[in-house]
Amino acid sequence: MSKSNETTPNVPTLRFAEYTDEWHKYALSDFVTRITRRNKNNESSLPLTISAQYGLVDQITFFNKTVASVDLSGYYLLYNGDFAYNKSYSNDYAWGAVKRLDKYEKGCLSSLYFVFRPTDKVDSDYLTHYFETSKWHKGISDIAGEGARNHGLLNMAVDDYFATKHSLPSLSEQKKIACFLNLIMKRIEIQNKIISKYETLIKGIRHRVFGSICGEKQSSLGSFLEEYSEKNVANNLQSVAVGKYGIRKREEIYSKELSADYSKNKVIRKNTLIIGMGSTQIDIGILTTDDCYCVSPAYTTYRIKGVNSFYLQEYLIELNPLLSVRYMITSARQGKAVNKEDLMKHLMTIHSENEQKEICQCFENLYSRLQIEKEMLSALQKQKAFLLQSMFI
Repeated sequence: MSKSNETTPNVPTLRFAEYTDEWHKYALSDFVTRITRRNKNNESSLPLTISAQYGLVDQITFFNKTVASVDLSGYYLLYNGDFAYNKSYSNDYAWGAVKRLDKYEKGCLSSLYFVFRPTDKVDSDYLTHYFETSKWHKGISDIAGEGARNHGLLNMAVDDYFATKHSLPSLSEQKKIACFLNLIMKRIEIQNKIISKYETLIKGIRHRVFGSICGEKQSSLGSFLEEYSEKNVANNLQSVAVGKYGIRKREEIYSKELSADYSKNKVIRKNTLIIGMGSTQIDIGILTTDDCYCVSPAYTTYRIKGVNSFYLQEYLIELNPLLSVRYMITSARQGKAVNKEDLMKHLMTIHSENEQKEICQCFENLYSRLQIEKEMLSALQKQKAFLLQSMFI
């Protein structure tokens, strides 16, 4: 690959060295054919939706229910390889999303979408990668215009959409770009599988270790905990939240700061257990690092004593489904709540101190390896994002 001459017009900043010709602009309708066929006689009973992250997926998988009408004959009928443009916008996808139907042989889609199929003038894989870039956004912004957003949808005429301009290289260069990016995507897919296997392994070992502990001596959960409440009076600590995935910084969950005043929040330090109420389960988090944060006063905070905090964290992750069933109660004021008094009485069989250390070492090694694999995935995704923005116009 070589970087192109910056003075050369209408070429990408990064391309394969053997290609030097300029790219040419075409209307979308010059290289795709609009699809208007209807799902007559309900040929397909699979209603689709577009997920910006997962592509064209069936509604049951995405929404856990069907939101389509019973009669699907008025929907567009799509076959594998067809594309659809979703005019719905979000913070991450300000100009909607274009996806190809890859997961199913056929499906049907609401007529609110614009549907098309590439002709032999464009490589289908190339087009898939192109619509992952932001290069086509300007064409949409030009026809949508200011104030053209209505009830979550971009307001535009279908003819205007298919008249938007796009720069294309030769078919040969398209295919080479697509082949190269397909390799990157395949590597990311493999990396995701590696991460998934590590997560499955950790879950399996956790169940094996804590699922059925042998031993006669049992201790209550409360015997290892001491409730405390220390306010963040100086308002100088970063706020975190506790949920399904443990302790996370609020900035990683929410797009904007919810409050500038955290002085009434509770301080948490290393070896602190935090308990709250989630939508479907008890939220439990343990701070095992040397950091210091603050949490909402709605949480209950405990100092951990007499047991390794990392060990207790893994134990409670395994126990949480059972604890949530047993100790979630209905509260007239808050809906769902935690019966903390009974939760503290829950009996547990604990490993010896030496066994705890060995168990923790095992999990720490696994988590360390998992983090390395996640960092590799992040690097691959950044590489992909750079290439997408550099290899297209």
